[in-house]
Amino acid sequence: MTRNKQVVLSGLISFFSALGAFGRQLAALPRPKLFPFGGVVRSMDGPTFKADLIAGLNVALLAFPMSMAFAMKAGLPIWCGLVGCGVAAAVAPLFSGSANLSAGPTNATAALLLGSFATLGAISPEMRAPALASLVLMTGGFLLLASWLRLSGFADFVPRTVICAYIAAAALRVIALQLPTVVHMSDGYIAGSLPSVLWDTARMGKALLNPDLALAIVTGIAYFLLRPKYGVGKAILGAVAIATFGAILAQNVALTPGGRGPGDLFKYLGEVMERDFKAFPTPDFSARTLSTLFSPALALAVLVVIEGTANARASALKTGRPSDLHQEIFGLGMANVACAFTGGMIASGSISRSALNVASGARTAMASLLCGAFILGGLFLARPAVALVPLSTLAILVILIEIELVNFAAIKVILKSGAQDRTVFLATFATALLAPLDIAIFLGTTVAVAFYLKQTSSPEVVEYDFSDTGEIRERPKGQGTTGISILHVEGSLHFGATQAFHEHLRRASADPNLKVLVLKFREALYLDANGVLLLRDLADMLKSDGRHLILCEAKADTMKIIVNAGLDKSVGTENVFPFDEASPNLALAKAVRRARELAGGGQAVLRIVTAPHPDLPKPASASGEDWQI
Repeated sequence: MTRNKQVVLSGLISFFSALGAFGRQLAALPRPKLFPFGGVVRSMDGPTFKADLIAGLNVALLAFPMSMAFAMKAGLPIWCGLVGCGVAAAVAPLFSGSANLSAGPTNATAALLLGSFATLGAISPEMRAPALASLVLMTGGFLLLASWLRLSGFADFVPRTVICAYIAAAALRVIALQLPTVVHMSDGYIAGSLPSVLWDTARMGKALLNPDLALAIVTGIAYFLLRPKYGVGKAILGAVAIATFGAILAQNVALTPGGRGPGDLFKYLGEVMERDFKAFPTPDFSARTLSTLFSPALALAVLVVIEGTANARASALKTGRPSDLHQEIFGLGMANVACAFTGGMIASGSISRSALNVASGARTAMASLLCGAFILGGLFLARPAVALVPLSTLAILVILIEIELVNFAAIKVILKSGAQDRTVFLATFATALLAPLDIAIFLGTTVAVAFYLKQTSSPEVVEYDFSDTGEIRERPKGQGTTGISILHVEGSLHFGATQAFHEHLRRASADPNLKVLVLKFREALYLDANGVLLLRDLADMLKSDGRHLILCEAKADTMKIIVNAGLDKSVGTENVFPFDEASPNLALAKAVRRARELAGGGQAVLRIVTAPHPDLPKPASASGEDWQI
């Protein structure tokens, strides 16, 4: 009984010791900066501020219709999208200090929000708005925790192939959301997939000949005429100004005697801005609410991390500016906390607005802050002027910009690169069109990882034994051993490679002449518990037949796993020879000497061959000397 207590006490001490070591490692990690925007302000000059001001205004014009569309997609009042976009765009750069990301609602977060509301049974906007505040706050909390624990790095496993497919599919879904506004469909129309919207558009017939579509065409022509000379940002401003002036002029003509009458030509931004504008709800901190929203909030946080870091990296590749992903997630976390207390939607990194921010010449995080100020100013202060902008004008600009965001050149390269890349791209693209965008990212990444595991799941194993003169030689296939077999293992030994590794070991151990099996691990990588269990079973099987297993040339990382898992004791510590950087061939020499002792052999000369071909020169490390065994 006393011995059992000692074992339990020893186990507890080991557990808390390991826990303390983990805590110390965690505490030593660098943390996000609390307020990096101060450095942006100190380095600001006139030309930089002007560039950021123009970029902020351009992105704000794009953000207005997009945020409203995302709010309607999530089944929320449109002011939730506008407030969320303005607050997130203003708050995120204060804590990220980066110009790589424009924060606010996105297509993917809107879709996941709608699914979360359905799970919670919130079927009306009035029921969804109160739940939104608590959900956004919890999501922000998870994001802050992820940035503090530096968990944002798992976005490294999202391939660029997946990102390209995600952007292309997201663009089509945004087009599907905006097209009904362009062609003046009924107010109650709910946009589905792009094919269904196109079909419904074709069925409109003569109803397509309406002022909204005509104004959208004028806007598009103005944009394409201005863009080559003035760039994306000024082209958007010019197209909005021309279309708004044209709409006012046409409306005044309609008011003249014989005209169609007021209010029946166009849909204006002011019509939807005034609708459903209510007081902001505050988060509910009850235990029941927090427990109910835990899972949806965690799912949203994971999506924001993947989407935000992928988009930040895409912007960094275009500009050459560095991107601290953990700091970016810290900024998004603080933005979501702010949105929770102002009635805004979930804030993520928008690929459309981030790309436009870069294309408009943004230089610092000030551009995003000014964008947020423009959005909130337009919503609360300049509402009468902003209300005059036609909805079809903003909708067609969103469609044109989304089309430009699709990197057709990159897609062409991906589709021509190989079957693996084509499969990953098409799987992500098709899923993003048919299922929620977050599922598409997860599925595409899973397919890419599966291909990677398949490629690395066949470790190369070369079998050696001794010649009549005692020298190591590669054993011809099908030839039995002389009692000692040496397997040189090269490649990954993770769980996906276990089966292939097992087959090599099975064939080697099945030789009736085998007495000692030596495994060389110098070039082996990523040994995990699956490989350890396989080697332990092999050692037990060989022992039961009076044979032996020797492990040699295991490097520090592999050796640590071998010792921690107790594999060295299963094999026998006298049969384990770690790799020595100072004497690279010493571990193999000791292993061969030990193998000959176990096999009952005498002294022999082991010649280490360092030149792979007699016609090639020997490397500088080759001494030409033999190891005396």
